Amino acid sequence: MPTPRRPARQPRRAAALSLPDEAVDIVAGLRRIVRAIELYSQEVYKSFGLTGPQLWALKTLSRRGALAITDLAHALAVQPSTLSVLVDRLEKRGFVKRIRPREDRRFVEIGLTAQGAALAARAPEPAQGRLLHGLRGLSVRELRAIRSSVDRLVGMMEASDLEARFFYSDD
Repeated sequence: MPTPRRPARQPRRAAALSLPDEAVDIVAGLRRIVRAIELYSQEVYKSFGLTGPQLWALKTLSRRGALAITDLAHALAVQPSTLSVLVDRLEKRGFVKRIRPREDRRFVEIGLTAQGAALAARAPEPAQGRLLHGLRGLSVRELRAIRSSVDRLVGMMEASDLEARFFYSDD
């Protein structure tokens, strides 16, 4: 009587073959990050009447004092042109003021008003700021690896020429 044949062993999936699952996990992770920022921004708006970027600007000015628009833009990781609408809106609401501390009237700093300082003191940290501060806590090697990966993702999305604006804001 012949010996029954064993079923052929399934070869182990090679690491390269699990890439689609990894890709799905990466997209899911990115969705979670974006969703967390969206939910947080909605909560801040309901509680304080501010967008997440507006709160981030107030908190930054609270910590660092009056800043030139270019320095504030750098601290918020955006271009100065992106920041001008945000500053205009905060100024109209009485939270910030433009200060001309030099003889050269073209030089302007943005500082908090008493109302802006009070709001910044009682408001929570903004989500985008939390992300930026968390990244700054990583090693240079980790940052370079993430930056390289994000740059590749931006390229895949053909988004290299898009302006990097704040999340969930009209500012």
